[in-house]
Amino acid sequence: MSFLLELRENFKKIYNKYDVYINPCAKFLLALVSFLLINRSIGYMNRLNNPIFTVLFAVLCAFVPSGFAIFLLSVYMLLHLYAISAEFALIVLGIVILMYLLYFRFASKQGYLLVLTAILCWMHMPYVIPVAVGLAVGVSAAIPVGFGVVIYYIIQTASAYESAITNQSVSDSMQKISYIIESLANNKAMLIVLAAVVCTVIVVYFVRRLRIDYAWTYAIVAGTAVQFLIVLIGEILFSAHLNVILLTIGALLGAGVGYLCQVLFFSVDYKRTEYVQYEDDEYYYYVKAVPKINIANEDVKVKQINARKTRKATDINEVAGTTQEHTAEEYEDTRTYHKDEF
Repeated sequence: MSFLLELRENFKKIYNKYDVYINPCAKFLLALVSFLLINRSIGYMNRLNNPIFTVLFAVLCAFVPSGFAIFLLSVYMLLHLYAISAEFALIVLGIVILMYLLYFRFASKQGYLLVLTAILCWMHMPYVIPVAVGLAVGVSAAIPVGFGVVIYYIIQTASAYESAITNQSVSDSMQKISYIIESLANNKAMLIVLAAVVCTVIVVYFVRRLRIDYAWTYAIVAGTAVQFLIVLIGEILFSAHLNVILLTIGALLGAGVGYLCQVLFFSVDYKRTEYVQYEDDEYYYYVKAVPKINIANEDVKVKQINARKTRKATDINEVAGTTQEHTAEEYEDTRTYHKDEF
């Protein structure tokens, strides 16, 4: 615990000093990875596959708000989908518009969660993020996290759809639209993962808001259990072909990330809880005060303000000895002077 607290304080110092550089670099890397993954999964428009465009778009995303970065990524994805089929791009456009209506209404500053969730889904580890999001962000974060899952499975569906068009098993426009809608609506894996991450964020948020001791710890345990059970039961009932081993690893990693969030944002000492009672003219107040856990600042530096140099002890002794000799000589001269007067 002390090591993590020291790490937290050091990170705060570094971040407060270099946040002007850290934020754009993090946004650039997140956007660059997103553009590269889109190119790799559905890179059907050859002009957009140029690495120069990818880097330029990522640099642009580094210096704009997260909402505009999500808009740019959405347009980039829609252009690739349009290269496959106009019908597919039109359906996805409707989903994106719905996403924006909910996003800008409830979670306008949490666009990075959508991108991060989609990246984790590509890594087959979407179970890592919901517990931490429910602890550190709030219930509104369920919207970008849920749409991150949807966007990932849309990209996965696009690959299967392109193969169906190539094999001419789907040719008519109505057949194309029906194929797309049925592929998304009947995607059991998407529905299970979507339900798991959204329910986990909601459960974690409401449990950590309870007025009980160790509420964040209970929230981590409850969120991990809910996520694991939803995915496991969904796999048993619907045979969605989800990897149970990756589920277990992801749930454990998610609990670990949740614990790190607890240390970073809510490290308190319940053993030193105090209860305070006071009143004013209208109310009685019963207050429960839980102290935070902080580390002592051991880097204490003593700086000498006096500009004069400190003399050595030998120099001081010599000065003292010289002063005493002068005082004795003056005393003898005074005695001689008074003796001559008499």
